[in-house]
Amino acid sequence: MSAARRPPDYGPVLAALCSGPRGAAAGVFNPYRQQAAGLDRGGAARRRRRNLEAYLGVVGRPRWLLVGEAPGYRGGRFSGIAFTSERQLLGGPEHRLPWAASPPFAASSRNPALWLEPSGTIVWSALAGRPQGVLLWNAFPWHPAGGGGPLSNRRPESRMVAANLHVLELLLQAVGPVGLLAAGKTAAAALARLGLAATALRHPAHGGATAFRRQLAEQLGRC
Repeated sequence: MSAARRPPDYGPVLAALCSGPRGAAAGVFNPYRQQAAGLDRGGAARRRRRNLEAYLGVVGRPRWLLVGEAPGYRGGRFSGIAFTSERQLLGGPEHRLPWAASPPFAASSRNPALWLEPSGTIVWSALAGRPQGVLLWNAFPWHPAGGGGPLSNRRPESRMVAANLHVLELLLQAVGPVGLLAAGKTAAAALARLGLAATALRHPAHGGATAFRRQLAEQLGRC
């Protein structure tokens, strides 16, 4: 099998995710190693790792890397996958993504309704629910909780992002040449720190859905 067709080796990336962030990272939760009493089911960290591994397998070798900011508590914090919610993996037909219609995807939270993140809904709608060709990731791949406690979000500080760019570097080494798309300023700045030019997209949150969909469609249509 040629290198271009061989599945990427994500082993070093997954190991770095499990190890957690470098440097001072107060208020940061590692979904792939930690569990929170009252919020997580038993074996939650293992479930999230398995979800991510299964998603990477579904994507295959991507042509595009779409980088966001950080996992949100209604999205990757519990699903283990950037821009993806538990309800999109395991909910009813109005939410569930077609590629997640069978195991090994599993819920990790104790929320009986399963979490649903608006940004994830917008991103997957823009992708028409299809994972092939576009890999979703975050510049800071762990969950930075906000002032409202573990079920809140904050923008990761630039120093934390800069101290942990090794994960993004490992990911880029694994996937090889890809088109780079940055959803928001944090993602664009992270890629720029690595000396990489990315097409800037409006982040889908806070009123950016329409612009994000249009910009993403324009870029993917050029492939």
